[in-house]
Amino acid sequence: MVGISAYGIYVPARRMPLAMLAGRSAKVGGPEKAVAWSDEDSVTMAVEAARSCLTGVDRSEIDMLLFATTTYAFSEKQGAAIIAKVLSLNATVRAADISHSLKSGTQALLMALDAVASGNAKKVLVIAADCRLGAPGSGLENNGGDAAVAFMVSADNVIAAVEDSVTLSNELVDIWRRDGDRFVHNWEDRFVVEHGYLENSEAAAKQLFEKAAVSPADISSAIFSAIDARSHKTLAAKLGVKGTLVDPLIGRVGACGAAHALLQLAGVLDSAAGNEKILLVNYGDGADALLIKVLESGSANKLEAAMAKSIPVKSLDQYREAQGLNITEYEDMDFQGISATIHFRERDENLSLEGHVCSCGTHQFPKERVCIRCGGIDKWQSAACYAEKTAKVKAYSFDYFFPSPEPPTAVGVVEVDDGPRIYMQIAEATQEQIDVDMPVSFVFRRIHQVGGRPNYFWKCCPLGDVQ
Repeated sequence: MVGISAYGIYVPARRMPLAMLAGRSAKVGGPEKAVAWSDEDSVTMAVEAARSCLTGVDRSEIDMLLFATTTYAFSEKQGAAIIAKVLSLNATVRAADISHSLKSGTQALLMALDAVASGNAKKVLVIAADCRLGAPGSGLENNGGDAAVAFMVSADNVIAAVEDSVTLSNELVDIWRRDGDRFVHNWEDRFVVEHGYLENSEAAAKQLFEKAAVSPADISSAIFSAIDARSHKTLAAKLGVKGTLVDPLIGRVGACGAAHALLQLAGVLDSAAGNEKILLVNYGDGADALLIKVLESGSANKLEAAMAKSIPVKSLDQYREAQGLNITEYEDMDFQGISATIHFRERDENLSLEGHVCSCGTHQFPKERVCIRCGGIDKWQSAACYAEKTAKVKAYSFDYFFPSPEPPTAVGVVEVDDGPRIYMQIAEATQEQIDVDMPVSFVFRRIHQVGGRPNYFWKCCPLGDVQ
């Protein structure tokens, strides 16, 4: 049987109180949304969700990677290839981006299932991540959120299988973003909800019921990728699955684009009992409806663990700064930044956090010809990746000049356990929290956008913060 054998979740730590977006004072415990910070994007979130999914998995066995998003930084350059490199997957992995629709996440999952069922792939890593930007004051800015989710699809140790599915494709100018647009646009709200979300989602679900010969009473959990909480409840009432409705996470994480329905699915798998049937309906240029059977009871609690770390955004101005929405006196300089040659030469260190080991046993990062301990030249025995290891802070300082929405930026020298010392930024830690010998783990982040493109490297966080 082919299905989902593992999954992982990433939710950014920053939380934007919805009251603050409306110009009111934030209240503890009030509605909020998860926000990708200034050093995060769909690629960095996808990497973290994948790392959560791949715990204990032999990465050399993965032969396909599908990356679903509507918010990748490049119009021509593959995001899946970057993610595969960061995860140190084999160069022979078949990588593809599935994009341009909110339905991308479920389409990628269905493609993965088809690939494994046909024998064209054995293990497929499916990742959905989005950080869509709504115009200030818009419904999307209020209801939208950022997150990522990853699934391993294979025929081994399957915990949930898709028993049947229906896909509807429908051309409708309801929600769109043109090339070069910063914000997602939508037509009049009532038109979008009634003729877009409700009509397509209801039709897909009812066709699935008929095709699979099931009724709403057979459904244990119903997952809808709703635009807002009200539309979520309206669709449930139309389909008659009100009592089995899964929390859409609006007011906690937010509607997170291509990742939204799959994030809810991962949350259901956390605690679902064996033989439960899940209805998943994902809207976007039509709708996907999936009937999923749980084969193994869950007890992972990954969704709540991913949401456990919460760093409140301090002000509306800080939020705007992190999203790049504040008007500045001078525009950013547009030049190439780091040369392609340097990027090529250092891509193992920058993307995979890879160093090497000398014949004398010394680990060294970044890679150089001369060993810092024995002085040997080109006596490197093997490469070593440090991304999944832990480390300790050995020295640190605070940079008040590095551009950041919340200065100062913490930087330090960390010593990898049984490895080298590396200079890097320290993320998501207060000045009071950072100290010598503080244990840390590594996270993949965007360092800057010189050249008008994202430039990635690794940062460290206090140990236990990685989801």
